[in-house]
Amino acid sequence: MNKITLSADFAGICPAGKGRFFLWGLSFLCLSAGLVLQSCVPNLDAGKLPFSVDLIPPILQSAEITDSYTVVFRFDDAVFPVEDAPVLTPFLPVAQTRCEGRQFLVELAAPQSIGQKYTLRAGVQDAKGNMLEFLFEFYGWNPRVPSLLINELNPRGSGKNPDCVEILVLSDGNLGGILMTVGTEEHASGKIILPAVEVLKDDFLLLHAKSQGLPEEIDELGSVSESGGLLASDTARDFWIPDSPGLPGNNGAVSLYQRNGGLLMDAVLWSDRVFDDQDDKLGWTSAGYQMASDLAASDGWESSETEIPSPSDAVDVSFSTATRSLCRASVPLDTDTREDWHTVPTKGSSFGTPNSDEVYVP
Repeated sequence: MNKITLSADFAGICPAGKGRFFLWGLSFLCLSAGLVLQSCVPNLDAGKLPFSVDLIPPILQSAEITDSYTVVFRFDDAVFPVEDAPVLTPFLPVAQTRCEGRQFLVELAAPQSIGQKYTLRAGVQDAKGNMLEFLFEFYGWNPRVPSLLINELNPRGSGKNPDCVEILVLSDGNLGGILMTVGTEEHASGKIILPAVEVLKDDFLLLHAKSQGLPEEIDELGSVSESGGLLASDTARDFWIPDSPGLPGNNGAVSLYQRNGGLLMDAVLWSDRVFDDQDDKLGWTSAGYQMASDLAASDGWESSETEIPSPSDAVDVSFSTATRSLCRASVPLDTDTREDWHTVPTKGSSFGTPNSDEVYVP
């Protein structure tokens, strides 16, 4: 029997309609996950070796959390169960496992807790007995994901008005497991996975991207007045993005996903550049082009002339400052274009309250 052990930290496939799935790089895993290969091949005399010997275990291609009780893994070949049952940490009892062709299904006997981080250890084998063991990290299924909209941000923050992103809640629900990235999920300089907190329509969330590392900068799981620090608000629920990545000042994006590897809910793309039809990257920096390409592939941002949005399709950040934020209207539109956004006048930022409709005039 041949055995490979993988440590995998990728999350499930994109729902139908988006036409693509997200993996945190199987090629990356092959290089850095520490593969352990144990080969047990019969001792054959020279000249009696078979033409080929199958030593390759099944390749894990995607994983999906389909509901509160089910995790589905998909492989490149038909798979079969192994003796050891899957184990989840924190503990959840496993009701049964099933192999259906290339799919391996783990069915739980108790529901996942919304937004709880789990690690699942499991294994499968192919018809030749080649076995794959793997670890899979995921966040508990959230059946009540609210509709959210990125509503305001200041990518050119300052020491007194640091980078921040405001989210407007459009429907009641639970935040557990929702992912926000600075950039896109494929090309992120920072990210936060939100905890399981109930929210109501018209609530505001503030996601602080540049903290000072103060003890009062805490995620608000209870009262909206618990957190302190610069730009913390008593009228919004404050969260602090780990490692304080900040927002790109000139060419950047912020993206919201239902979960790790899940459906894109909303995004905003900004730039201080213009379209260059003589440039392979359309006038973008390399990082900006990657983000624009990702959003085009997930239908997250519209373009006017090219398949991939050009800098001229992005929100113009040229006149934004620490207090002249980029805002949607007080009654926001969401057409996934720059027309949804404007720059407010100096000191017109309104984090935690309805946006100003005043427009900065140079």
